[in-house]
Amino acid sequence: MIRRPAGAAALRLDAAEVLRDSPIQHESGRHITPPRVIPFAIAAAAVIGLTGTGILPAPASIGLDLGALVCYLLALRAGLPQHPGATRGWRAWVDGMEPAVLALSAVFAGALLLASSPGMPWAVITPLWLLLMLTVCPWLEGGADQQQLPPWGPTALACLIITVPAVFFVVAVTAGIPAPALALLVGLGSLAPSWRMVRLTGRAAMVALERGAMVAVLMAVAAVLTARLQVPGPLLPVALLVGWYGLTGVASLRDRSQLGSFATFVVLAAAILAIAAPA
Repeated sequence: MIRRPAGAAALRLDAAEVLRDSPIQHESGRHITPPRVIPFAIAAAAVIGLTGTGILPAPASIGLDLGALVCYLLALRAGLPQHPGATRGWRAWVDGMEPAVLALSAVFAGALLLASSPGMPWAVITPLWLLLMLTVCPWLEGGADQQQLPPWGPTALACLIITVPAVFFVVAVTAGIPAPALALLVGLGSLAPSWRMVRLTGRAAMVALERGAMVAVLMAVAAVLTARLQVPGPLLPVALLVGWYGLTGVASLRDRSQLGSFATFVVLAAAILAIAAPA
């Protein structure tokens, strides 16, 4: 007859059985670390930086950008272990992709900025900014989902989130952009960052998506309306960024006592437009 271990040995056996059956062990594996994505982030940032210099023809540039994006997606997905009960097929591939949302937005934003031929020093700054976003954002996103961020993590993630729509706004207000394209660029640039900022306040994913979409639609409408004012220089992108931050803050609120703080940013954006608008 086999006797069951007693004392400390029994406690260790019970703990091993709990860990083996518990999903927490698998969930903790989602905390991705920067070294896993650094090589692919370097490659993606370098490719987009090369295509943004204008050396290559447009079809080759688009193909290389898409290739870099796909390689980065596959590398990131490989670094995020699949949950035990995940469905097979496309859902299994998408499972765990949430930490890529902001980084992929940064890829598109950087490619748009370089496609607008900004010249130096943006041809150097943009790939470096992309490298930072592609490397650090997935790690911070994964840590935020598991409440494993370092003390400076939430602040760093919020700062990176704010930089994503800025590039979309700059490209959208360049001369010659038709109104539908302007609305599309501003809306797309606002959607993912707005969704993530609402999610960081603890809202459910669907609620955050609805509020983020509402902010994106408001920003798209505001961009088309304010573009008719023909605000000179960089003031329109600045006003859009300030207004977006305020609207996203309002959409993220849990405590109405903070409403005035974020509403101030919306008023400030309107003041910038009013001052800069031609008489």
